[in-house]
Amino acid sequence: MSVVICLIIFQLHYLNQAIKISEQNFSATVQNALYNVENEMENEEIKKYIENYFNEKGADEYIFDLSENDFLQKNKTPNSSITGLNNVLTENYQKQFLHNKALMDRVLVQLTLKMSNAEIFQRMDFNLFLEKLVTEFESNGILQQFYFCVKDDRGREIFSNHNGDCRYSSVKFRQQLFPKEKNNAKYFVEVNFQNKTLSREQAVKTVFPSISITVFLLISVIFASYFLLKQKKASEQKIDFLNNMTHELKTPIASISLAAQMLNDGGVGKSQMMLEHLSKVITDETRRLSILVEKVLQTSVFESRKSVMQLKEDDVNELIDRVVQNFSFKIISKNGKISTSLDAKNAISLVDDTHFANVIYNLFENSVKYCRNELVLEIKTWNEKDKLFISIEDNGIGIKKEDLKHIFERFYRVSTGNLHNVKGFGLGLAYVKKIIAEHYGTISVESEFGVGTKFTIMLPTIEN
Repeated sequence: MSVVICLIIFQLHYLNQAIKISEQNFSATVQNALYNVENEMENEEIKKYIENYFNEKGADEYIFDLSENDFLQKNKTPNSSITGLNNVLTENYQKQFLHNKALMDRVLVQLTLKMSNAEIFQRMDFNLFLEKLVTEFESNGILQQFYFCVKDDRGREIFSNHNGDCRYSSVKFRQQLFPKEKNNAKYFVEVNFQNKTLSREQAVKTVFPSISITVFLLISVIFASYFLLKQKKASEQKIDFLNNMTHELKTPIASISLAAQMLNDGGVGKSQMMLEHLSKVITDETRRLSILVEKVLQTSVFESRKSVMQLKEDDVNELIDRVVQNFSFKIISKNGKISTSLDAKNAISLVDDTHFANVIYNLFENSVKYCRNELVLEIKTWNEKDKLFISIEDNGIGIKKEDLKHIFERFYRVSTGNLHNVKGFGLGLAYVKKIIAEHYGTISVESEFGVGTKFTIMLPTIEN
């Protein structure tokens, strides 16, 4: 897990560095494009002026060009030496160079004077500048919308391609026009982007594969850890269950074994009272052993992938009434009271008699197990549309909020504070929920600690 966390931190650092590098490249590309377009426009201005200058004055008047063939024809003498010819040729080349240099100096002086007196709009076509800049941006993969404006050295905007103000853009790039000229008036081209989302997106795309792999590994580790912890918890719960069940089974077996030994021991006097006592011990412990075996059988319901239900049409009101009659003796023996309001008009549903009776019995047992002084148990049934509802409510110790969401989990036992007379294996309510689900129903619970608990079962009904 620590390795994955370190990998994530490295990936985030790598992403941050990639974004910074991408933004630096973005800025450099934009600034370089501005410089290239400005330089190109400046060169075109000079070229255009020179062409116009010579067109007006005439090239023959200013260009002095004497070729070697012409020179040899004009200086063709039989006594001309090679050294003499070379000196003459060199002299003529020098004259040609000085003539052309003087000509270019004159052109540059006039060009400088004209440029210094010309207005910026006469020297620079800003629409053409913008077109060239868009082309330069596109050739470098910059497709974002941008604001273009020209400002003087006082910050006044003299040209723009939009109605807004360049000041409100977040990312600005600036290039001076004619930076080599030392004029009093200076002008600057500004390109403004709202943000650098394109560069950020490119950076994210660059590192996206590695980030995806890292996220996948993280999710895999989390799920693996979750399932391993869940399996570990389930394994520990099973071990606890087996330990508790083994301990619980030993007690009735030992009691039955002892009673059997006393019955078989000829040296022990067997009065009527003794026989009745031994009989009662065997009966009680056999019943207790039967209950424990039933709990073990309930675990097979969870392990079985196939449904063990044998559903058939039955009247749920009558089934509940039978369970109440059988269980009422136990409640009365504890000075409790049980009341029923089986008001459902249609109580016919598909149920497994044995398992559904066990569901009701388990809920009754829970109420007795977690009761206070005098138990009051209320059982109600009613219909809502095509559904049958069953509620079992008691005035027991209730369930704390932190326990309420776990009570249907296998092997989970609600903490009872200082109450140590509550025994069980944490299977009852998990069994109840599974059986109700096998009946295509639902079960919910409402409880307030110190007040009582209410279980509500919903089953689909069958029309009579």
